[in-house]
Amino acid sequence: MLAFGMLVLLLPLVALAIILVGAWMEGRRSPHAFGIGRVISNSFGAVGGAPLIFLSASFLLNAPSSLLPPLLGNDLTGMWTVFAGGGIVGAVVWTLLQLALTRLALDTLAGRALDPAATFALAGRRLLPGLALFLLSVIGIVVGFLFLVVPGIILVLTWFVILPVMIGEARGVFDSFGRSGELMRGMRWRLLLLLLILLVVWSLFAGLGQGLAFAIGGADGVWPRAIVGAIGGTLVGMVQAALPAAVYHEVRTAKEGMGSHDLEAVFA
Repeated sequence: MLAFGMLVLLLPLVALAIILVGAWMEGRRSPHAFGIGRVISNSFGAVGGAPLIFLSASFLLNAPSSLLPPLLGNDLTGMWTVFAGGGIVGAVVWTLLQLALTRLALDTLAGRALDPAATFALAGRRLLPGLALFLLSVIGIVVGFLFLVVPGIILVLTWFVILPVMIGEARGVFDSFGRSGELMRGMRWRLLLLLLILLVVWSLFAGLGQGLAFAIGGADGVWPRAIVGAIGGTLVGMVQAALPAAVYHEVRTAKEGMGSHDLEAVFA
């Protein structure tokens, strides 16, 4: 039992060592740069291009899961999750907003003037293929995780930029999967390291937030925990929505350079 406990404690360190070595070796072999600090900076920069839209969309997508349980109770919250937030309505809203936010992030990173009305109109036109992309990717990743986790992680890394590809290059569903795999080839270990860093930072801030909520409301302080959770989820969701666009911008710039010809193709 002691040996098993030690093994469980060592597994995260072993995984970290493998990721660090993999990212280092990939960086040495690859002729293409992947700046982790630059991607993080660009994620915040993309949010800064349209902060009110990112804030509103992230609040709509992330805050209800924290605010509804103390407001409606667990039973009504469960019904809302099944029929709205976690159902087809939630999938439609999530896809529409993610397509729009991705387009805004790409425009900001490319230095183009933002046109929110045209952006949301474009997202509406791409909604059905976006839904198909979302559902197929979820099914594939879930199946991958059922096969000893590793295939699911590989698919997450391979398909990380499918939305920026679809909305930024006006590609179809299956073409977006293939294009994302092409762009992420030779970049996946470094992307995995980036996601690990962000996970550690998020865990630290989440722990601080819960500690703050406990200090304000005590063990029974439902509303302080809900409010802190809603604020934290909204802020994290803003950066999370911009991250795939920042990764896409980074890998495409490294491999191909970024041009403006895609914009004409998308809005044509």
